[in-house]
Amino acid sequence: MNTQVNRDQFLAGRKKGIGGSDVAAILGFSPYKSPYQLWLDKTGRGERKESQNESAHFGNLLEDVVAKEFSRRSGMKVQRVTQQLSLAEFGETWAIGNIDRAVVNPEIAGRVFFKDGKLTTDQGLECKTASEYLSKLFGEEGTDQIPDYYLTQCLWYMKLTGFQVWHLAVLIGGNKFRMYRIERDDDLIESIFKQVKAFWFNHVIADVPPDPTCFDDVLHRWSNHVVGKQVEADFEHIKLAEELITVQGRQKADKAREDEIKLKIVSTMQDAEMMISQGKSICTYKEQSSTRIDSTLLKKEEPDLFAKYSKTSSTRVFRISNKFKETV
Repeated sequence: MNTQVNRDQFLAGRKKGIGGSDVAAILGFSPYKSPYQLWLDKTGRGERKESQNESAHFGNLLEDVVAKEFSRRSGMKVQRVTQQLSLAEFGETWAIGNIDRAVVNPEIAGRVFFKDGKLTTDQGLECKTASEYLSKLFGEEGTDQIPDYYLTQCLWYMKLTGFQVWHLAVLIGGNKFRMYRIERDDDLIESIFKQVKAFWFNHVIADVPPDPTCFDDVLHRWSNHVVGKQVEADFEHIKLAEELITVQGRQKADKAREDEIKLKIVSTMQDAEMMISQGKSICTYKEQSSTRIDSTLLKKEEPDLFAKYSKTSSTRVFRISNKFKETV
């Protein structure tokens, strides 16, 4: 069996809709991907990753171990569900998901199978591995106090399956095993579904990028500036620029607030190289070129060949105008 081909097919299938692992990104809960970056992936604009990172690799590798340990500790049987689930019967073919396991409920059936388009159980299981430094994000075992990016995934699967309970088992730091239980909350599930549906149709289907939520989004969307293009600053942006000067001048600058202010300003500038007020420059956002040594090639060649093997790259740099600083 060619596992790489199967994984490629799995990833290609996920582009046809929104899966459980996508939900947190749409809602702004994912520490790994912004809504804009997810939009790039879903519209085929994202950069193809040739291989999984080690965290994802071992997460997949240990999924079966976590599932078996959950079964041993809880006394509940679990089964794989290889078929991709969706809400196709409701016309929502884009709403998809691949659950880790279904949990057998003996009061419904002795094993899990599809009957009239539904699984013969009302409980599911999500298997996770997490690093030790994330342990503080988990609450008391047996509760539903888990990170939001896991919780939203479980609630999404409850929408797809109609299940009443979703269990989450997590191996933390390779030696701490915890089990959590999420009860169905229809109001929360429908709120999540409404937001996810809006993202799919208003952004993916309409091919309209969502607003940037981090500087990486801005750098990707407007990677080049238009020479000579200017954008007029309004009162809010003048006050933001003044605050930015104050923030940057502190001995310990508030980096989070600085990034938030710059994000608002550059999102307005888009591909403009300058923001002005009454003809005076407030700030610029221009490309900056730099030349660096390619160390890999340098090790193979003579130092005298530096010029031949050096390469130049460009990126946009945001700066507050010195003249504007003088007026603040």
